[in-house]
Amino acid sequence: MERIKIIFAAFLVFAIATSWSAQADVREVFICNYLDGKDMGDMMSARDYYLKQAKKAGIDAPNSFVWTPYKTSSSTSDLLWFSNYENLAAFAATADAQAASPEMTAVQARFDSVVKCTSSLGTRNLIFDGGGLDVTPPVIITSSACNLTPGVGAAELKDLWGHVRATLGGMDEHKNGVFYSYTPITTSSSTPDLFLYGVSDTVTDWASKRAAFAASQAGPSLGRHFQAVMECNNSLWMGQQVVPPQE
Repeated sequence: MERIKIIFAAFLVFAIATSWSAQADVREVFICNYLDGKDMGDMMSARDYYLKQAKKAGIDAPNSFVWTPYKTSSSTSDLLWFSNYENLAAFAATADAQAASPEMTAVQARFDSVVKCTSSLGTRNLIFDGGGLDVTPPVIITSSACNLTPGVGAAELKDLWGHVRATLGGMDEHKNGVFYSYTPITTSSSTPDLFLYGVSDTVTDWASKRAAFAASQAGPSLGRHFQAVMECNNSLWMGQQVVPPQE
């Protein structure tokens, strides 16, 4: 019975994520901890080997990012690796190609010598784009793990995202920023319903966004709207691109 509940919950949140927007793409997430004696230098060495082997195999490596904890109260992971795909079919084609390639089998062994990871899959939606994002990595990532209030569905989320765009769009400080939602497809009973995250260039940039929101007349209304729709735990991460889009 518990397995049935988990499968139903996964279907429900996937339906919520995809029903209101045709802009959803797919994001593969690896939640990783270093093995003893390993660090980011070893991880980037494995990344370099991955790109070399992918080129040999004729496989386009997906656009990928790494996050490391900056200000988190409950994180038990050393890093998060995100790989982005245009859609589920693109993810499936890449996964099958890598599984059939002896070159990519060697890549897995290389990463396994550096980190131990679990992985998940979900859909990502762009909620807000200020239109002037200009960042120099590493960037500051604001991340929120959220559970929806009972009864909240696609219509309520669509209203909230519209409220987000209207409010942030009226603040100059948010022109240099983007805001996404991520809804897990693969879940367990403890997986949040969705994640929200935004990008800022620096800590100062992030702080100025918070100050502008707090001082605005529209901010408190949006804050109450969020509280009515979901409950979230918040954290800050440092993010950098580790695999650029393939030409």
